[in-house]
Amino acid sequence: MKKFATKFSLSASRRKGVAAVEFSLTLAILWAPLLLCIIDGTYFMLVNAKVDRTAYTINDIVTQYPSTPSCTTLGDIVRAADKLMEPFSFNPTLGEPRADGSFPTATGYIIVTSVYQDATQGPIIEWQYNYPPKDTVGVATPESAVGEPGDTGASVTLPAGLTLNDNDNVIVTEVHFAFRPLFLDQFLARDLYREVIYKPRLKELLATPAGGCT
Repeated sequence: MKKFATKFSLSASRRKGVAAVEFSLTLAILWAPLLLCIIDGTYFMLVNAKVDRTAYTINDIVTQYPSTPSCTTLGDIVRAADKLMEPFSFNPTLGEPRADGSFPTATGYIIVTSVYQDATQGPIIEWQYNYPPKDTVGVATPESAVGEPGDTGASVTLPAGLTLNDNDNVIVTEVHFAFRPLFLDQFLARDLYREVIYKPRLKELLATPAGGCT
């Protein structure tokens, strides 16, 4: 009887040990991906908030100028993105591009556009500034969702619901940021995009920026 009880006790212990191992493996299989998703999700929210702040800050600064900033001044303004995005890198030339043209590191691109509402032609894109400049070697330069300098009427795309009155002038700032997760790159990698529109505070900013940068 004692021998049977001892065998039964050992058998029960083994079953408990096997169950503990199975439970540990199940936790690893089920919870590890969830933990990685939580980490990358938190990372995404932080980066997303930085992109929002960058777009609003740059647009706010540009629209406070009493006249169109020069190319040099616009360059100084948009380079603030490097600081606003810290500790995340906004440097658009950082790293070598992948085969599909995307970059392995987080990269950014900024477009500032002045749109004027003409009484007869409708909206007109007066000027546009790109950071980094278009056709920069090694940098994939996205097109503006608004249009290109010189576009008029239906060629100019404004956000749905935005109606400009005649002689209105607005500054549109677009920020692109290539988000690359820490772990789940194949599933969560995406390009973040923010578009912010303000009216100039003091005076219309219609003149082409001095320096020939558009």
